[in-house]
Amino acid sequence: MLPKENRLRKSAEFTSVFRGGKSSGNYLLTMHVIPVAEDTKADLPKVGFVVGKRVGNSVVRHQVIRKLRHIMREYLPIIKAQALVVRARPAAATADYQQLQVAIEKELRKLSLIPVAGKAAEKC
Repeated sequence: MLPKENRLRKSAEFTSVFRGGKSSGNYLLTMHVIPVAEDTKADLPKVGFVVGKRVGNSVVRHQVIRKLRHIMREYLPIIKAQALVVRARPAAATADYQQLQVAIEKELRKLSLIPVAGKAAEKC
């Protein structure tokens, strides 16, 4: 579970990220982000998840959300953004944990939200 202060919960927060941010995606997910300005010192970003009915039934959607939440919790300390929304695509229903993790890391790098070395540099 993500800490309460790091969750997007209100519809207006999601709308502001969708309208005011950058986006990037692949066949498993799409990320919408409001990057942090270079000159500001930001706290950990707020993260939200969107998993629609096209992904699957309630059980499948919640499995996907749990996987995404767990993956994002690992990246939370190194993400350079104010707010981030991860939208799952239907293919995410059949993806395993590793596939989702690779897709998320790829999109975070593409949006320049994490260092090029990723989590490997963080562990060293």
